[in-house]
Amino acid sequence: MIKKINFYSVDINLELNHPQPASKLLPEWFRKIPGVTEGIDTIKKCMPFLDSMTSGYMLVLAADVYFDGTGVQQISKQQMVSTHAKSQLGDMQIPREYSKQPYKWNNLFLIKTPKGHSTLFSHPMNRIDLPFYTLSGIVETDSFGLPVNFPFFIKKDFVGVIPAGTPIAQALPFKRADWKHHVEDEKPTKLPVYRFTMHNPPFGFYKKHFWSRKKYQ
Repeated sequence: MIKKINFYSVDINLELNHPQPASKLLPEWFRKIPGVTEGIDTIKKCMPFLDSMTSGYMLVLAADVYFDGTGVQQISKQQMVSTHAKSQLGDMQIPREYSKQPYKWNNLFLIKTPKGHSTLFSHPMNRIDLPFYTLSGIVETDSFGLPVNFPFFIKKDFVGVIPAGTPIAQALPFKRADWKHHVEDEKPTKLPVYRFTMHNPPFGFYKKHFWSRKKYQ
């Protein structure tokens, strides 16, 4: 059964860039990577890597945002970015390359999922090329009635425009369930023999034998 996620614009008078399936927003640097180089698969052939980048939906910037090295300069009439107080972070460790001033992407879409389904919001996966880092969060989007905004950090040395249409957060809906974990560390684990050959030609062993296609439309 196909599940449906709905995105509702908070202002129908604005022409906003719509959320899109993540698969439609793969970056150019990824598209240019060859599938095989020097006789080995590249990350382009790694299905777990690709799945992470193409699963779910991307929320994108509705308008250009300019950072001048000291803060954000609003270009559009609609405020794209607001700020958090640094004290809200407590002793959270922030990577050195990012400014310690927390910002927030102002999301202009209300997101609704079917009953019993939440949404994981994260930085666009494997997009370390972006000049910002969006923090992760899980929201009960089946019941929460407001748009979800996304805290982020900007790189210290970044000066310039982040253009409209840039992915700012990846949304992955999932069904809530109770889990119980178990760790087995007393009996030896027998690993399959293909662990020695799965990376040999012909390539694509994992995709051929284990991978399942995911559909986000």
